[in-house]
Amino acid sequence: MVPSTSRTRMRRLMLVVGVAVGAATAGWLAGQSVLSPGEATSRAPEPSPITVPVERRVIQNAVVVRGTVRYAAQFDLSVDSDLGDGSLGALVLTGLLPAPGAELAEGAVAVEVSGRPIFVLQGSLPMYRGLRPGVQGEDVRQLESALHRLGFFVGTPDTTYDQTTAAAVRALYADAGYTAVGLSTEEQQQLAAAQQQLDSARAQRVAAEQALAEATAGPPRSQVLAAQGEVEQAQFAVEQAQRAYDEAVAAGADPAEIARLEAELAAAKNRLAVAQAQLEELTAPPDTAALQRAVADARAAEQAAQRHLTQLNATLGFRIPRGEVVFVPSLPRQVGLVNAKVGDTVEGPVLSLTASSVQVDISLSAREKDLVAVGAAAQLDDSVNDISLTGTVAFIADTPGTDGAPPGSYYARIELADADPQQVAGLNLRVRIPVQSTDGPVLAVPVAALVTDASGEVTVRVRQPDGDGFRERDVRVEVGLSADGFAQVTPVDGELAEGDLVVVGSQW
Repeated sequence: MVPSTSRTRMRRLMLVVGVAVGAATAGWLAGQSVLSPGEATSRAPEPSPITVPVERRVIQNAVVVRGTVRYAAQFDLSVDSDLGDGSLGALVLTGLLPAPGAELAEGAVAVEVSGRPIFVLQGSLPMYRGLRPGVQGEDVRQLESALHRLGFFVGTPDTTYDQTTAAAVRALYADAGYTAVGLSTEEQQQLAAAQQQLDSARAQRVAAEQALAEATAGPPRSQVLAAQGEVEQAQFAVEQAQRAYDEAVAAGADPAEIARLEAELAAAKNRLAVAQAQLEELTAPPDTAALQRAVADARAAEQAAQRHLTQLNATLGFRIPRGEVVFVPSLPRQVGLVNAKVGDTVEGPVLSLTASSVQVDISLSAREKDLVAVGAAAQLDDSVNDISLTGTVAFIADTPGTDGAPPGSYYARIELADADPQQVAGLNLRVRIPVQSTDGPVLAVPVAALVTDASGEVTVRVRQPDGDGFRERDVRVEVGLSADGFAQVTPVDGELAEGDLVVVGSQW
């Protein structure tokens, strides 16, 4: 005899088993109550067909993954030791430290260190050296382009830092309330010495040219006229002395008298020779070869001094120390983290800047990577927050496991269109990237409506009203693209139109 306690346990066990068997039986019966069209033709009793209307829709195959929304590339702003003129000592934050969430536009002073500004400008090249008059390179073009956008640089940006660039730099600093770094004491001394050398060379050149001009000008006219008068008087004296001498000789004058007249004639001739020599000396062209050489040498010295001063001016002037400009790939940007406060000594990144736009990071399998291309459109949604967005695939990594993607997966980035960063940042969204699509709406039926026979032909069964009942007919179709449980169909034998009811199964 079984004890009452045991009987009670046995009844409970049988009740549990009975419930389980009943539930299993009900589930099996429910599973048998829905049949495909093919099964419905060979089972009895006659089932009740389940029908759905033929639709006209766009069918798209898509890669579906999930992705996290984050701000575009974070940029850490660090302070370089090359600030000002090198006399600042310890680098201390002294002001203009922005609050998290503040927006920094191009040309803004991100932070002030030891009284010196640190500007943010847009550019892809880092500020790897100080920029000053005379230097050349693409980093100069990048600087001039930024200054041009801000309205400080006049002209076409090029690769040479000249005085036009220096003037624009000076204007950038002045507009922000600062003084650009100019000439050091040593540079000022160099310029002063070069200017003094030029002034001295110019004075020597002026003196040499004056001496040459005086030499080539000839004697004054009064001296020439006086010399010519002296010659004429000497010639007249010679003629008078000659006539007196000739008359004395002809008259047979005393020999003593003749001797005296002969001496006077000789003296007159000597005076004439002296006067003629003096006139020739006054009117003869001067020898200026030495003076011309002196002028040429003085001019060459002046030109050399001018070139030296010009070269100094081309390499000296307002400049930008390496640490006073930070180039950021895109601006404006928002301030993320602030890692310091006014009064702190600078160490490591001071600010983190995030782009105003957001992006979605996803991972693709090797097969998905082969289907997705850069530039493909993407649809993103979050049913919990009722968010629907669109975007574009902007980047796909070539190497798996990079940029934070899991091993064997490929990192990809989607750029969003018209998204509110504050609303979507941090969300995990469903990402749907269509990879194949029909050309516009097509006839489509549920995949369950397709029946394939032994020969491979595919049909759909159309059920339509006929009097008090229904009439069914099979339409042979050609199947195209399928996605999301629907398939594109084109009637091959028979008619099929939007709204026709097709059988997808049967129920008892």
